[in-house]
Formats: sequence, C-alpha cells, structure tokens
Amino acid sequence: MSAQPWTCRQEELLREHCYEGVDAVRMALARECGVRRSVRAIEAHASRIHVSLRRLSTCPECGAVGVRLNHISGMCARCTEEAHVEEERAFRDLLELEAHGCDEGPEIEAARREWARLRQRNSRTRRAFGLLGKHEREL
Repeated sequence: MSAQPWTCRQEELLREHCYEGVDAVRMALARECGVRRSVRAIEAHASRIHVSLRRLSTCPECGAVGVRLNHISGMCARCTEEAHVEEERAFRDLLELEAHGCDEGPEIEAARREWARLRQRNSRTRRAFGLLGKHEREL
C-alpha cells in the first residue's frame, strides 16, 4: 500500500479510533488523511507506539467506551437505569391522568361552568315569572 512515514495527524487518528478496531482506523485514515494503509502496517505501528487495537464496546446512548452493555437494552448500566426511570415516570403520569381523568380536567371544568350558568339562568327565569322550582315540581 504505502511506505510513507506516519504523520502526527495519522497517529492521532490511530489513537482516536483504536477502540473501534483496525478496520475503523483504516477507514478513518483513508477518509481524513487520504492515506491507504494495510491492516498489517496499522497493527505494526500501533504496537510500536503502544496502542491497543482491541475492539471495546461503546454505549450507543452516552458514548461510554469499554463498558459492559446490557444484552436486552444494548446500553450501559447507567443509561439502562435512566431509561427504566423515564419509563416509570411516563407510566406514573399515565396512571395519574387515568385516575384524575374523571374528577379533574378542562372538560369537567367547562361542564361545571355550563351547569352553573344554566342553573342561574333557570333560577332567574323562575323568580321573574313566579314559577315553581325543580324540587317543587314532580318531574
């Protein structure tokens, strides 16, 4: 591939992408520096500058490198627990809405105002014309 000496930028890229494995380093070198290095050349230079090319797991949520990932959620322990907390908060909010849905809310307030308005209007009409009230009538 290339017998060019390694530049500082290429070594920086090697250190930045080393935990992703040798193929990721190779693609980063080609993409950012325009240099194509063989897998063997990358491995040899990494060994020379004491950089491990061992692939490490990365949390997709927070980007933590080298952490154990939960096999169900695919995230690190902290992100998994935070997701559980958010899920429980959302469920609590849903339960509260269901529990108070019959007793509170803008629809109930509107219905109470309408009922009060109609009662007051009926009461004024009844008194103005001397009519019997709801309880005095047999409905």
